[in-house]
Amino acid sequence: IMSTDSGCIQLLKNEGRWAQKRDWKAHFAGRLRRSWRAMAFAPVERAVESLGRGGLVVVVDSTDRKDECDVVFAADQVTTERMAFVIRHSTGIIYVAADQGRLEHFGLSPATQVNTDRFANRAYVSTTFLPGSSAGLSAADRAATARALCNRSNKAEFFSKPGHMFPVVADAGGVLARPGHTEAAFDLCRLAGRAPVGCLTELTHDDGSMLRRDAALEFGKKHNIPVITVDQLIEYRRAHDKFPNAPNPDSIPSIRGLDLPTLDGSGLKIAIVSARWNSVVCESLVQAATEAMNSCNVQDITVEYVAGSYEIPSAAQVLLETGRYDGIICIGCLIKGETMHFEYINEAVTQGVMRLNLDYKIPVIYGILSCLDEDQAKARSGLAGSGHNSGKEWGMTCIESVLLKKRYRRSSRL
Repeated sequence: IMSTDSGCIQLLKNEGRWAQKRDWKAHFAGRLRRSWRAMAFAPVERAVESLGRGGLVVVVDSTDRKDECDVVFAADQVTTERMAFVIRHSTGIIYVAADQGRLEHFGLSPATQVNTDRFANRAYVSTTFLPGSSAGLSAADRAATARALCNRSNKAEFFSKPGHMFPVVADAGGVLARPGHTEAAFDLCRLAGRAPVGCLTELTHDDGSMLRRDAALEFGKKHNIPVITVDQLIEYRRAHDKFPNAPNPDSIPSIRGLDLPTLDGSGLKIAIVSARWNSVVCESLVQAATEAMNSCNVQDITVEYVAGSYEIPSAAQVLLETGRYDGIICIGCLIKGETMHFEYINEAVTQGVMRLNLDYKIPVIYGILSCLDEDQAKARSGLAGSGHNSGKEWGMTCIESVLLKKRYRRSSRL
């Protein structure tokens, strides 16, 4: 009996050593996995830079919280293509994170008076931006709604309640006050100097299951998207307690200029006719008009050049005769000299552009600067450091005019 007992005791000791060895190996493997993950996550600075130029960021929250991975992007720069990509790889429910005051400014209210959500998400009633949308559910419509929520000049009646985008209130303290994806999106937008409105949605596999950390890292690697954690962002915020690039919410916009709407010009064909005279000013105006239209999903833009502003109406007529374009922007710059030549040219070009509008029933935008001196021309074309460039307003005006025409043309056919 003694020998049997001794053998059993020895077996138990051996088993204990093997168990300890297995535990040590498992512990070491776990540390290796955690170390690999830590190295695989991008620096917060890269995420901020990516979001600032209109890119995507994947944010992973804590394993003891939701353990989910959201893709985050700035609402003020979202395009139809980016929205479509996000919808394909996610649950398809797109949230818009913003402060409470902004959402209520647009007439939005809490989705429920009794919030029983486990993570205390402050969901507001869903919405769609009516002027820029059709049914509201397409990628283009949802992108238009996201951009519209960045422009406080939009009125409450422009937004349907309910709709197809899902606003959530972000805590003003960001991730330092609430360590969630909503606040991560809010903080990243502020850190990047974008409008403080972020879009986010949960990433999923093709079978509908949620992405976890390792899968999110693979997703980021495949699509060249930086992946960070909420914990990283918390540490970054603790070290950077201010938002140096964020716009000042107390700044008062000038009463001069155009309140620019949020528009979707997908599929539109626009032509710009520009003078080469005073080329530095005109090129700056053309660039601003092009960028403004690109931000509204207009990709088909033709630019033609003529010698001076006097030749612009006849060149625009040539383009209108092709029947290819939905709208034309005429860009030039006249600077007053010592003679009456300035007045004669100004009058002729003005009359010419007006006649094109009336004769062809297609929007032809008058983008001719009439300036008293070179300093005034530079100030109105963004070359004097003021930041104001009239070309942006002309680009947006052209899209708005074309969409207005198309909208009423459709209704007249019904």
